[in-house]
Amino acid sequence: MRRKLKNLTVQVIIGIILGIIVGFLFPEFVAKLKVLADGFIKLIKMVIAPIIFFTVVIGIGNMGDLKKVGRIGGKAL
Repeated sequence: MRRKLKNLTVQVIIGIILGIIVGFLFPEFVAKLKVLADGFIKLIKMVIAPIIFFTVVIGIGNMGDLKKVGRIGGKAL
């Protein structure tokens, strides 16, 4: 049983189930957590752009042929 709890998928599913239960049992508490949820969403949005940028930069940097970089770079734009 302990081994299954180390699996990230199982942890996420347990968290979702617990969140649903807490939402039904304590709706006023969940309303107070809206600030935390909004901050989390803003952090995720803030991280997306650098991840995409660095993925493209690393992908171009790992290509050896400059002609491939130009062709793929044009397609990407």
